[in-house]
Amino acid sequence: MAKLFVICGHGAGDPGADGGGYTEAERVRALGARIKALGGSEVELGDTSRNWYRDGGINRLETSAPVVELHMDASGVPGAHGAHVIIKSGFAADEYDRALADRLSAMMPGRAEKIVHHSELANVNRAARRGINYRLVENGFIDSDVDREKFNSSIDDLARIYLEAFGIKEASGGGTSEPAAAAIPGSTGFAGGTYRCTVDTLNVRDAPGLSGSVVASYHKNQTVVLDSWYKSRDGYIWGRYTGATSGKPRYVAVGRATGKPEADDYLVRVG
Repeated sequence: MAKLFVICGHGAGDPGADGGGYTEAERVRALGARIKALGGSEVELGDTSRNWYRDGGINRLETSAPVVELHMDASGVPGAHGAHVIIKSGFAADEYDRALADRLSAMMPGRAEKIVHHSELANVNRAARRGINYRLVENGFIDSDVDREKFNSSIDDLARIYLEAFGIKEASGGGTSEPAAAAIPGSTGFAGGTYRCTVDTLNVRDAPGLSGSVVASYHKNQTVVLDSWYKSRDGYIWGRYTGATSGKPRYVAVGRATGKPEADDYLVRVG
């Protein structure tokens, strides 16, 4: 039985906050995938193609495991940085909240309070009404160079903080994370969102490029939600999503590397 249920914030066309060429939705999905990979069967990763806030998924969630929802903050204020844990107003922090807040604030210091209470956040309230052991975590500021670099360069260490806080032993075979995609100055890079397949068969690979092994395929008119990461390789632009079952990054060729969207791309953005 899982000891932790992980929800990734935003997604399904909602990028969340952005900074330094990255989006919140993509980064927290990368973290969620690493928590799952390193935690194995003791971690359940919620459907990363969904927007759990917009579709009210917590209202239908059935789990006895404690729940954590992953986010990154943004303020536009120079120098703002640090991680913290958010729980429902009037609730006392439990052992998970305290352990998580202590470890995260040690890795990403800067907040005046490590644990804060809110009463206006939809998923905080939904979980409270249903008696779900829930907390929302801001894993630093995505528009802070300090926090973003720490997040990107130490994502596995960040994932291990979650495992330790919830008493989960690291599973074997979790591998190591791939480096975050290089950001494009002044841009959020590839336009993440919902894409429709325009060809009869489009292979899904376990690495960006034709050398990656084929692990699945999409067919004409099927859709896939890609994050804002991309890479140009072997003459194609490769997009990425996190496999809902495997929790691992998966890659598809969006189209030829021409520098702009084309009418004959294999995937076209529809949302």
